[in-house]
Amino acid sequence: MLTVHEPPAGRNDLPRPTTRKDFPPLPSFARQPGDQISAQVLATSGVFGFLASCWLANRLGVSSEAGIVALCLSGTAFPLVVLSLLILKVHLRSTTGIRTTKQRPLDWLRVGTKLLGLCATFVPLGVCYWLIPEYSRPFYAPVWEMLTWVACPAGVLAVAYFAWMDRRMAEPHDMYWKLGGWCLGRQPSIEPTGFRQFVLGWVVKGFFLPLMLAGAAENLPVLVRDGFGFASFALLYTSAVVLIYSLDVTYGALGYLFTFRVLDAHIRSVEPTGVGWMSAIICYVPFSTFVWGTFLKYKGAIEWNEWLAEMPILYVTWGCAILFLLVIYVWATVSFGCRFSNLTNRGIITDGPYRLVRHPAYLAKNIAWWLMYVPFAAHLDWQSAIKGCICLALTNLIYVIRSKTEERHLMADPAYRAYCEWIERNGAVAQFRSLFRPKQRGGTVES
Repeated sequence: MLTVHEPPAGRNDLPRPTTRKDFPPLPSFARQPGDQISAQVLATSGVFGFLASCWLANRLGVSSEAGIVALCLSGTAFPLVVLSLLILKVHLRSTTGIRTTKQRPLDWLRVGTKLLGLCATFVPLGVCYWLIPEYSRPFYAPVWEMLTWVACPAGVLAVAYFAWMDRRMAEPHDMYWKLGGWCLGRQPSIEPTGFRQFVLGWVVKGFFLPLMLAGAAENLPVLVRDGFGFASFALLYTSAVVLIYSLDVTYGALGYLFTFRVLDAHIRSVEPTGVGWMSAIICYVPFSTFVWGTFLKYKGAIEWNEWLAEMPILYVTWGCAILFLLVIYVWATVSFGCRFSNLTNRGIITDGPYRLVRHPAYLAKNIAWWLMYVPFAAHLDWQSAIKGCICLALTNLIYVIRSKTEERHLMADPAYRAYCEWIERNGAVAQFRSLFRPKQRGGTVES
């Protein structure tokens, strides 16, 4: 998915062509008026918090997977939240739906109704986690351990947050209030379109949040325990990959946790099509295990490092190319800040690698897979090699479908339409094409 900034009112215009040849300027809506820091500075602050948390977990000797994840999530979130609220003051943006003046008196009855709606939302999620065997696997054990730690504090914070928001929301009768009223018999019916978006938003969070937290619990302890190795390129490569994947799932987990209006990170809309949902969820366990384990087996007996083990110069060059692509991939994730999310629109990202192409993460990791798994060389016979290449090409096609469904969904947002127009004129492809166009000077064309 894409996300981060929405155009200020009356600022949907695109920038005029620039005379700079090195790089085009950001779109006019890339920053809000008065922003003192860019979105990249904000997003990168979380990386420093993440690294500091990993160092602290190592120094304190934290051994619990759940404890390491909780510490790293907190350390990453702290600078993101503080800078968002105190420096950028995102809670004052009109897109949050929060009033900055004329706060209404606190209505505890309305707050209680909303909290009931929140509890009614959690009940079916809890039943699904209990009922579906996938969530009983040891892979998810650290997630449920963390849940037991944070359940009571989160409940207290939820009361405080709902009370604070109730006084300030432009429209306090939100879907939580309607759902709570329906549970009490005070709301005879709920508007179906809004309720459908509400349910789908929680399905997205309910599916992806445990997955991201479990992924963090799998990678972060390795990073904290082993640190970063420099003894050999192989060790450096392994350490870098663990770091990249750890950072990716940490930002992913924060994205699903921090869907708060006060951070301007709430869900605006959810992917409306079955094709969009299917192409996204099959890329994640448990569905990916079935799809790529049964139908699209592109991995062979070896990977790139074994293939090139006897060619040290090419080995290092190939490994650096993979790391470069993975850095682009995780840079795209980090650029979301606390707004990362699949299948939703939570604002439009226009900076970082999104200045170059519309889908930098998909592009980078799909190319990286060809270099990592080398299906053309990893199989024992030429027929298996051809099959592996076809399966990986079909995998790439799935991500093309994902990108197209995301674009169709986001095209409903005027900011995304403006961003796409800007990318067409100023993105990496446009810049590359401009190298081969005749230059115009004084009404004549130079070739």
